[in-house]
Order: sequence, then C-alpha cells, then structure tokens
Amino acid sequence: MPDALLVRIQGTRLALPLSGEQTIAELGPVAPLPNGEPLLLGLTTVQGRAVPLVNLVPLLPATDTGPASAAPASADPDRLMVLTDLDGDRVALLVSEVLGVTALPTPAPSAALLIDLPGGPLLNPSALLLELRDSLER
Repeated sequence: MPDALLVRIQGTRLALPLSGEQTIAELGPVAPLPNGEPLLLGLTTVQGRAVPLVNLVPLLPATDTGPASAAPASADPDRLMVLTDLDGDRVALLVSEVLGVTALPTPAPSAALLIDLPGGPLLNPSALLLELRDSLER
C-alpha cells in the first residue's frame, strides 16, 4: 500500500502520492507569469530557487458548498504549499491545509487526474503534468 499525504484544497480532501521528495512550506511571495493562470499562479522561491506554483482548484470537482473557486493565493495569506516532483521537475502545489499521512490501496492504472479511492481522491501526477502542459500551450 502506497503512502499519501492528505491535504485540503478549499473544500476538497485530496491525497497526494508520497515519493519521499515532498516538503511542506508556507507560501511566500509569488511572481505572476503571463498566460499562466488559472493553473499556474506564477513562481515562488524555495531555498533560493524559483519553483512554479500550481493551483489545483480549477481541476477539482465542485463541492457541496458550491463550485470550486479559483481565488488567487493573496485572498488567503495563511496558505501552504507542498513541494513535489512532477516528471523530475520541482513544483509547488497550493493547499489550504495538511491533514496527515495515510496508507492507500494501490490504484489501478489510470489516465484520470483524480483516481477514486476510499478516503478521498488520489491525485495522478502524470495526468497533472499533462494538464499543466496543455494549459501552457493554449
């Protein structure tokens, strides 16, 4: 059973696969990039290195409190980010809260962004990378 980091992104619980390369940090200043939003909010600095900041909200299903909002990070100054690798590149995922670590059943291979598992959806890093590339090409 793989381990996953449980996070909350606005009203949605989500599991992020753990690979041993994740770091949780407070969100610092963000330098916006032209044509990056809504998925790519800009670049933030972590230990002196520029890292793309990804907003998963536009990719998440609507919650029972209404549709997912793509509010900018500045609307909530207490945001966190989870640094992780996507195909060898470091990115920061914007999260509202870190809930802990859990073991999940091994998911079946899938091309979906979110893989349904007991306890909440699991983010598929390969599908996220494709979504990011598609959004930058538009």
